[in-house]
Amino acid sequence: MSRSQRSLAMITITMAGVVMSPSYAKPDLTKTVDMSLLHAKDIGYRFVYHTFSAPAPELFSSSLTDSQLKTLQTYAKPRHYQVWLAIPEQTTYHLLSNNSVKTPSKVLYMLDGNAAIDDLDKDTLRLLAKSETPNTAPALVFIGYQTPYRFDVTARAYDYTPPLYARPAKAFQEEGRERLNGGVENFYTLIEKEIKPWVYEQLGDIPEQEAIWGHSYGGLFVLYNLFKHPEAYQQYFSADPSLWWQNGEMINYWQAYQNLPKAQLADITNNKHKQIRLTFSHSPEQITMPVVAPTLMSKKEFAKEVCEHFEERCSYQFYNQSHGEVFTTSLLESLKNF
Repeated sequence: MSRSQRSLAMITITMAGVVMSPSYAKPDLTKTVDMSLLHAKDIGYRFVYHTFSAPAPELFSSSLTDSQLKTLQTYAKPRHYQVWLAIPEQTTYHLLSNNSVKTPSKVLYMLDGNAAIDDLDKDTLRLLAKSETPNTAPALVFIGYQTPYRFDVTARAYDYTPPLYARPAKAFQEEGRERLNGGVENFYTLIEKEIKPWVYEQLGDIPEQEAIWGHSYGGLFVLYNLFKHPEAYQQYFSADPSLWWQNGEMINYWQAYQNLPKAQLADITNNKHKQIRLTFSHSPEQITMPVVAPTLMSKKEFAKEVCEHFEERCSYQFYNQSHGEVFTTSLLESLKNF
């Protein structure tokens, strides 16, 4: 067995350990993040970081009552991001003829970056870095928030969710909750216009392949990018996306994608680097999702339909785990397979 094969095998063993851990059954929103990994030695990666900000969401007060406006203003706050970039140290050991460092060929962007860092350890990074082929270890981008906790629930509820398809570009109050939804395009623009250019500057060039991973509402963000901005990434890892959200609103985006001109769809599906990976839990509350009448669509039906469209470039898997457990399982699987 080669060194790279041993590395992947060890990551698989790590994943198996996570599956058996009951501590991941439900996210603890009060848990602070252990950031010691950022300063660890001999892990095969070095970390750099940068902060970004976004203005408060715009509220369309003309359609709101005074009471509704007051409630929403509580949630319409500026968002503050902390982004960590893990650069594989192997790139510093392979200098070009002009003594410059070769850019990593791959980069994986991870949403809920605070929690993603919290779920990784030194051994996992060491295994990722031990590639027999120079320049194949991926750079890792953790897109998080300036909070000591794993999640910023209010900020991610706005950033990761799309507007209602019939009312584009409008923030709105989430059904059954007070927090704001609908800021996905603003967040997409922040990544494209600010975060990606910073990453390219740190790496010295644009990597050949870029991938994005997200869980739950983050999984919705991944699907939104696939359906609305399929050119943004080559690989898409959507972990237990909240397809129940707003009575299956994401299905409207999926249907609109399928109605794109045939030539445009062919360009997307024929891209040899395009890969889609869908992972799901067996959480009872997420088994089915109501969508636009007259049908209901289960998670399995959705996954099957998407993968039939993308054919061999798409795969899906169900885990006998809770929604929270799939966060770590999918994250490690994505790191293994990217």
